[in-house]
Amino acid sequence: MNKSPCFTIVLLCVALQILPGALAQEYTQWSLPEGAKLRLGKGTIHDIAYSPDGTRLAVASGIGVWLYDAHTGTEITLLKTHEVGVSSVAFSPDGKTLAGGSSDIVSSERLDSTVWLWDVNSGKLKCTLEGHWWSVNAVAFSPDGKILASAAWEEIRLWDAETGEHRQTLEGHEYSVYSVAFSPDGSTLASAGADNKIRLWDIVSGEHKRTLKGHTGRVNAVVYSPDGKTLASGSDDQTVRLWNA
Repeated sequence: MNKSPCFTIVLLCVALQILPGALAQEYTQWSLPEGAKLRLGKGTIHDIAYSPDGTRLAVASGIGVWLYDAHTGTEITLLKTHEVGVSSVAFSPDGKTLAGGSSDIVSSERLDSTVWLWDVNSGKLKCTLEGHWWSVNAVAFSPDGKILASAAWEEIRLWDAETGEHRQTLEGHEYSVYSVAFSPDGSTLASAGADNKIRLWDIVSGEHKRTLKGHTGRVNAVVYSPDGKTLASGSDDQTVRLWNA
């Protein structure tokens, strides 16, 4: 027997009333590529970070930071940022604090350039760090969790991760800084940016130690090997370079 369009719509409405949560629960697994377990995130996704113990996943989005149970995909909470997005996130080494950096247009005259520190367990905002005058592209904790580095236009700022006090500003890049990474021993900070260069900084003195040149495009990411002997960098020139740190 042929069914009219109206009859089909009625059946669909009845099904949605009977199973109100079914579609919402299953959409996270629709059309996934082979090997993927589920789909997370709401809003534009800018960055993601696992907690040190691997139990939680922080997703920086256009509406704040979503915290998920990394095993089940269950939403734990949304860390709000006064209606501006978050471009970068990083967990402290002990997993108790989450840092986030903003990169949203507030008005035609300025960008929001805030760094936030949240208590992971309670979801409460611990402190707000202000001082950058441009978008915050990257945040990273030192291995001992005492220092937070944040990167923006031409500068990196070092903060006391507990009090939020500004410790020093590292300047030398010619354009935006896109990535920062502490060496495993915490003595050196590597920074990379749109000037196609990588700079190494002494954390204690704040002095510029060395500039690594070779990329022909902006450098988007830097990371140290666990033993601290090698530094890897990735660039718009479509190469990954390994450096003797």
